[in-house]
Amino acid sequence: MNEQFAAMQDVYATAGIRVDWSTTENLSLSTLEDVDVGGCTMGSVTAEQITLFGNRNFVGTNDLVVYYVRSTVPGYNGCAAHPSGRPGCVVVRTASRWTLGHEFGHVLGIHHVNNNNRLMTGNGTFNITNPPPDLVSTEVTTLLNSGLSRPI
Repeated sequence: MNEQFAAMQDVYATAGIRVDWSTTENLSLSTLEDVDVGGCTMGSVTAEQITLFGNRNFVGTNDLVVYYVRSTVPGYNGCAAHPSGRPGCVVVRTASRWTLGHEFGHVLGIHHVNNNNRLMTGNGTFNITNPPPDLVSTEVTTLLNSGLSRPI
């Protein structure tokens, strides 16, 4: 978790975005260790995602939350689909160091590309070939224009 967070801080700093870790809460939700994320499509969430994302203690309305889980069903490294008004993502604990930044990228409005040098590769973050992965200017603009980010 710390490695993923540090990697995300490094990549987002190149876009002029500081990422802060505000709080941690350890949840004891044994039925949500393996979270059904359906098709992992923005705007469409499962009952399990609704239940999981209901746990937002100690965070503000526009704060992004990450839920670390054992696995997703079906098996993804992470999923950025979230209930309306509860921005965040689900990340598998064994995902690559770039997955958290990738999923937060989706939450902030950027999409997959077919380029393994980029953070938003659609080929899986384990396949990033030239770390640290790149954010291009159009992605940076989208990140900065998101209502959920605040420039440094």
